Amino acid sequence: MNHIRVNSDKCNACKKCIKYCNYDAISIIEGKAVIDLEKCTLCRACIDKCKFSAIEFIEGDKKIDLSKYKGIWVIVEHFDEELKNTSFQLISKAVELSKKSKDKITALLIGNKSLSSNKLAKIFSEFGVDKVISIVNSNLSRFNIEEFSEIISDEILKSRPKIVLFLGTIFGRSIAPRVATRVKTGLTADCTELDIDDDGFLVQIRPTYGGKVLAKIITPYSCPQMASVRPNVFVEQKYSGIAKNIDVSVLNIGKIPKFSTNNLKTLIKTIKKQDGGDTPLEEARIIFCAGFGVGSKEGYEVVKRFAEENGAIVAASRAVVDLGWADFSKQIGQTGTTVRPEIYVGFGVSGAIHHLMGMKNSRKIIAINKDPRAPIFKIADYCIIADLFEFIDKYRSS
Repeated sequence: MNHIRVNSDKCNACKKCIKYCNYDAISIIEGKAVIDLEKCTLCRACIDKCKFSAIEFIEGDKKIDLSKYKGIWVIVEHFDEELKNTSFQLISKAVELSKKSKDKITALLIGNKSLSSNKLAKIFSEFGVDKVISIVNSNLSRFNIEEFSEIISDEILKSRPKIVLFLGTIFGRSIAPRVATRVKTGLTADCTELDIDDDGFLVQIRPTYGGKVLAKIITPYSCPQMASVRPNVFVEQKYSGIAKNIDVSVLNIGKIPKFSTNNLKTLIKTIKKQDGGDTPLEEARIIFCAGFGVGSKEGYEVVKRFAEENGAIVAASRAVVDLGWADFSKQIGQTGTTVRPEIYVGFGVSGAIHHLMGMKNSRKIIAINKDPRAPIFKIADYCIIADLFEFIDKYRSS
């Protein structure tokens, strides 16, 4: 995505950019101009008016490498052992797409009761599905939106599918945007047609402008590519090929707990520890970031050792770097490195706007801070109000 940034070495806080910004997107923080990317419309008026060439236009990200993602997932609505018939319409379309993308089809079911593995295999093999994942939790109710969203998101982050499809029902419309937010990807709602383009991207087609125009949408900068589809726009078709040897996994999970040290351990285990001590921040998959709350150079070293123990890369906020506790190469933020790891854990990070701009697109954000009013809690997936050192000790002993 294209964006604008301030070169702090050239900025002298003259405030002229603020005068010419019509969207109240620029402010002066710690003697430097800072751009709120949520408000910025990329009109570039500030670039034209800056006499010191301190504001720069940054070209967007490169298209994502689809080879790192595999499979088309269909989220099947499943309650009290009943499967929604329209789910098989969506599966039939997924099979059609798979002929172009060369991906296998996975049906993901979540509910409070489960069909037997043999029955699941018989039902879904008739429609060309390659794999069924049935997640069962007796505590799940029909409209337990948050828990359903959490389970689906974790499975997506673990398995990295290329495409995820939902039905545009009350259930799907409630779940899909929450999942998209958690896994940091896009979502096209209420599609009436789907296709695969020459580059392998999912073409999501939906009416707009009162049905006068059909918009063709792709998601080239993030994965999975997600869409919800209106019921009854596709035709249910049984698979015409040779019966497949379908893989069925029935996972019984207990009551979903509040986030804890064990949850963090589980999350970290789902990410392969491919990072080494010399891995650049922008390429790191797991980042432990030390904020001003670590209190000292020694506190930073505690977080650094903890990161090394867990296959993570240590990082720091601007305050930690300015105080000389960490090297500038470890700084995350508008004046440091922009990162997008699978897991970001902030230890004593308050969440100043220039820091958030550098890490807000992380896949999973976990914030540990004693201050319940810390701004980072507004964007975190998990908020832990605790002393960071006590949390680390509890993690090690659990």
